[in-house]
Amino acid sequence: MMDKGYKGIFSKMGEGLLEKFIEDLKKELQERPEDPDLLFKLGVAYSRAGKVEEAREVYKKLREIDKEKAKELLDIIYGV
Repeated sequence: MMDKGYKGIFSKMGEGLLEKFIEDLKKELQERPEDPDLLFKLGVAYSRAGKVEEAREVYKKLREIDKEKAKELLDIIYGV
């Protein structure tokens, strides 16, 4: 039986892809900082990467733009 913390052979590759995705989203947001879809994706990516504080900051900004998407992001961040 494998250790509960074991992520598998592709975990490092997955983490690298997620970090690249986050960087790409941040670049896109420089051009469209009020885009609710980009903010939502960034918040989800931060959450998946275990960066809860960064995800919460994105949530705060998204809440000002799109309350419904912000609530959905909050649910994802806290696993509701």
